[in-house]
Amino acid sequence: MNSVKNQEQKSEARRKPETSIKENADVKKVAAPNRTFDVNPLQEQLDAQKDKYMRLMAEFDNFKKRTAVEFAKTAGSANKALIHDLIEIREAFERALDAKTESEANANAFKDGVQLIFNKFDAVLTKHGLESFGEVGEKFDPALHDAMMKQPNAEIPEEHVSAIFERGYKLKDGIIRHAKVAVSAGS
Repeated sequence: MNSVKNQEQKSEARRKPETSIKENADVKKVAAPNRTFDVNPLQEQLDAQKDKYMRLMAEFDNFKKRTAVEFAKTAGSANKALIHDLIEIREAFERALDAKTESEANANAFKDGVQLIFNKFDAVLTKHGLESFGEVGEKFDPALHDAMMKQPNAEIPEEHVSAIFERGYKLKDGIIRHAKVAVSAGS
């Protein structure tokens, strides 16, 4: 029975920590067997690291805000160049609309003028990276085309575009709008 009590006392002693922490209002010291540590230098180092961390977080937050402003300015300047080029075309359309078409000869001249404006407009869009796609006879590609219907067509092979409802557009390898097409079902 004595051995059982001895074992219980030993297990209870294992559960109690060997070290004790003593706190003084002026100086914090941790007492361990055979050693005493001054906690103040460690607290100072911790405070310095916290301050450094907080400054770094504030700097990173400022960096994010600056980057967002710079990105908005860059996007605005890119749009500014495009709009500048489109102003000339807008003015050409205004002049065309102000022209009077009283005779058939004037109507043909008006049509030619509008065609010139369209060509200039298309050149500006191409200059800024816009590319149109969607031609009758090309192979149907679901990544580029939206099939609106499938219809029999003896002249165009199966799974090829047989009609274009709306052209598709890419801007520097990114698709802006898929082409809306009819797909041939063959004969």
